[in-house]
Amino acid sequence: MEFRSLATSSLTSEIVRVVPRFQDETTGVTPALLWKRSSDDDRRRETFQGSYATEVAFYREIAPGVDVSVPRCFAAAHEQQTGAHVLLLEDLTPDTAGDFVRSVPPDHAEAVLREFARLHASRWTDPAPLRRPAGDCASMNSFVEQCVLLSTPYLTEHVDQHAAERTGRYANEVARLRSALAAGPQALIHGDAHPANVIFASSAAARPSLVDWQCSRVDAPLRDVAQFLMLALTVEDRRRYEQELLTGYLQDLQTNGAHYDAAAAAGDYRSALMLQWGWAVAFLRHEPIWDRDTGSAMPTLVKRAAAAFDDASAELDRA
Repeated sequence: MEFRSLATSSLTSEIVRVVPRFQDETTGVTPALLWKRSSDDDRRRETFQGSYATEVAFYREIAPGVDVSVPRCFAAAHEQQTGAHVLLLEDLTPDTAGDFVRSVPPDHAEAVLREFARLHASRWTDPAPLRRPAGDCASMNSFVEQCVLLSTPYLTEHVDQHAAERTGRYANEVARLRSALAAGPQALIHGDAHPANVIFASSAAARPSLVDWQCSRVDAPLRDVAQFLMLALTVEDRRRYEQELLTGYLQDLQTNGAHYDAAAAAGDYRSALMLQWGWAVAFLRHEPIWDRDTGSAMPTLVKRAAAAFDDASAELDRA
């Protein structure tokens, strides 16, 4: 079989668009495919090898059983010894991924939250009184302290002079925020909910597709919601539409058989939104391996994270 390929890349993987030079005997169409494989960069490959296994497991074991719009997967394999992985996926072109800097319109965000509601409801677990967050608290605090040292100069430059103060409050409250979310409902989440991981259909009637499942796991479902709204919307749109969008998400959960108390969800959303400052703080440790698109988008995204943290903190202080 002959084919031509167009190589592209993401932060974690290499992606090749494969166009076979033959026609399907039934449809007469030449379907394009995406070949996603582990990064050739040694630093990236070592950093993300666990994520490769997670994504392969998602497409092989979970995707066939959930009503979530994802690309069709024709092959998925992972080699434990080397950490190498490969996926052969449906190419959704001419549909397009969301843009970090330009932001996502609120009606598009609503459609994405509807997909999250389907995903979360598929593996929904109600709160358990004795549930505690996973991980050692001392190790987590040490990790946060290291990230703070690395991130404060960048955040001060690209956000404002209050970056260190904001990060100090985050460090003091991160254990409480994680505990609050761990005490609430748990579900299968995407785990890396940002606009570039959503493919928006060229037809307004079609559902958006979620891609890049390397961070999928069981966790608090409002993590997906808060992260997506914070990263995908402008600060002004998030402030204006987040309550409406959260209400719609809860209604979609109910439609799919999962109940989330509205008051509890509002508190969990606030906790998850505050934790997004931690995303900005922690993600900066990967700055040496950022690609060009990530580097150009981050100044905008950290400003959105700062505004979200300030809004949620102010609401907490008023409560």
